[in-house]
Amino acid sequence: MPHLRSLSLAIALFLTAGAAQAQLAVYKLTFASAGESINYRAYESGYYVAPIEGGTGSLILTRTIGGVKNYFTYENFGELFVAVKGVDRKAVISATAANTVSTTTFFAIGAADDKKKISSRSAELSVYVARVLHGYAVSADSERDLPYSSSSPTDIGVAGASLMTCTLDDGMTDQANRESRTLTAETDDILVFLEGKGYVDGIPATGGGGGGGGGSTAAP
Repeated sequence: MPHLRSLSLAIALFLTAGAAQAQLAVYKLTFASAGESINYRAYESGYYVAPIEGGTGSLILTRTIGGVKNYFTYENFGELFVAVKGVDRKAVISATAANTVSTTTFFAIGAADDKKKISSRSAELSVYVARVLHGYAVSADSERDLPYSSSSPTDIGVAGASLMTCTLDDGMTDQANRESRTLTAETDDILVFLEGKGYVDGIPATGGGGGGGGGSTAAP
C-alpha cells in the first residue's frame, strides 16, 4: 500500500509543520531615550509577538500622553528571524513604521543560544531563542509638509533615538503555546491585559498628530 503510506507521511508532515508554525514568542519591550533629540517622545514599553522560529509578528507599544495611558497596535508588522554564521546564531527583530508625519525604525539583536522547551496541545519541541535582544528605535523626519503636532506652531521636524531592550516573557510565551493561541489571539489577550491596567487604544484617541516615535493615526 505505497500510496497510503505516502499519503499518511504527507499528512503527518503537514500536521507537524502546522503545529510548529503555531508556536509563539512574546517579547516585552522597554525603551530609554539616548543622545540628543528634538520633538522626540520615546515609547515607554510594549510587546512583540511572533512565531518563535521566525516570521511576521505584531507590535504593541505603550506611552502616556496628557496623563492618559495609550497603547498602539500594529498587526502583521516587522519580522523576527534568526541569522546564522557558523555556530553563531543571532535573533533579530526588525520593523519600520511610517505614517504621513514621521518614520520610526525598530531594530534589536541578541544571541539565540538558549534552548527553550515549548509545549502545546498538539506538539512539543525545543528551539533556540534569544532571552534578551538589544537595539534601537530611531525617528528622523524634516516634516516640511506636515509639521510636528504640538502646542507650538513653530515646532517642525523630529529626530531622536531610544535604546530598546526586548526580553522574552516566559510566562506569556508558555501560556500562549499551552493554549495553542494564534498570533491574533495572543495579541488580543495582551490588549485585554493592558486595558485591565487602564490603557486605552491610542490610535483613535490621539487623532492626526504625533511624531518622534509614535502615537498617530497610523504609525509609528
